[in-house]
Amino acid sequence: MTKRREPLTYHRALTRVAALIGWDRCGAICGVGERAVRNWSDPDTETEIRMLDAERLDRAFLAAGGDHAPFLQVYSLRLEVAAREAARLDVANAAAQAAKETGEAISALVLAASPDASPEARRAARQEAEEAIEAFQSGLAALDRHESAGG
Repeated sequence: MTKRREPLTYHRALTRVAALIGWDRCGAICGVGERAVRNWSDPDTETEIRMLDAERLDRAFLAAGGDHAPFLQVYSLRLEVAAREAARLDVANAAAQAAKETGEAISALVLAASPDASPEARRAARQEAEEAIEAFQSGLAALDRHESAGG
């Protein structure tokens, strides 16, 4: 029975390379035995391929007629997913901060609107309103970054 290698994993990239050039050739290119290479492709082992060896195998795959670099593809797609996730979280954090600052600004403005409000209360309201505006500006910048990341 063949062990499942999940999409977007280096284990799967390695099995794709080995299918084209062979396990023994992969080992020779990386200066290790075939068993070591098979272990790199096994998600249940703790050993993993080194980046230098992944590059070597990508080159060998391309030289053997492959249409892409499997390890580079996995690496770049995983980074792209991570960037999108980070951008999405950035927007969520900015929204939470804007909500907090807006609530504080509204509270301060209500207090400053009372007939007996002190000059300090009015200064605090201005400060809180400025902080709310800054939080919204940060939210807009986070949204722009999110859209740039493909979100």
